[in-house]
Amino acid sequence: MSEIGAADVQMFLTQVSKRVSSRTVLSLRNRLSKIFATAALWEYVQRNPVKGVQVPALEDVKKRLTLTPEQFWKLYKELPEPYQTMALLAVLSGLRCGEIFGLRWRYVDLEDGVVVVAETVYHGLSSRPKTKASNRKVFVGALVMEALARLKPHGSGLDDFVFKTVGGTTLNPNNVRNRVLIPACKRAGIPLVGWHAFRYTYSTWANPSGESIKALQNQLGHVDSRITLGVYVQPIPEAQRLIAAKVEGVLLPVAPKFTAPGNGSERVIQ
Repeated sequence: MSEIGAADVQMFLTQVSKRVSSRTVLSLRNRLSKIFATAALWEYVQRNPVKGVQVPALEDVKKRLTLTPEQFWKLYKELPEPYQTMALLAVLSGLRCGEIFGLRWRYVDLEDGVVVVAETVYHGLSSRPKTKASNRKVFVGALVMEALARLKPHGSGLDDFVFKTVGGTTLNPNNVRNRVLIPACKRAGIPLVGWHAFRYTYSTWANPSGESIKALQNQLGHVDSRITLGVYVQPIPEAQRLIAAKVEGVLLPVAPKFTAPGNGSERVIQ
């Protein structure tokens, strides 16, 4: 490891970038950096050679489907419970599919409006989140908490899954999507969406709200903010217009008088 320098890492990532996506290259860079940071801490190497290494710009070549608020409510009306609450939680929290299906009542704080992500389900098997960033607190509003409170059965245990089968086991995400979500989309007359579309929708709705990218990154459980911005946040023209108006509003209060073209008269920019 001591023989690996920044140029070696750069060459490796450059070669890899020709075969895989920029997001994968970024993930590799982050993993290498963690490995060498630990090696430096244990004094196997003098410095982390990954620091300062450049990676390709993070581009999202896939078209990411997001819902408008009107489309979501059309879908919501076509869903029975508990799928209404699942969809509401998904679109207003940004939780991953496995985090929703692996949610237990012990991780839901109805009073503080917090969902703790400490477990995820994949192919029916429960496990802890893979990264430190994924193990997090997610804040949601009263709308979601009220829906969860209505859904909670009397006498339910802390270890019971919030969304479960009659036998108490976890639901199958693919079955729910194919048998419940897709038919509801068709009845609602909206694009066919999967669970990840709710996550994209959440991040897109959240970005124009004025909240910091760091807060959004924490909510989504991303290790790198470039993933949050480059992949999950889709542009909204109306939000861009609001930004333009906001910046203009900073300038206008101290705008000087100017001569209007053609008539020579002076006026203050309004």
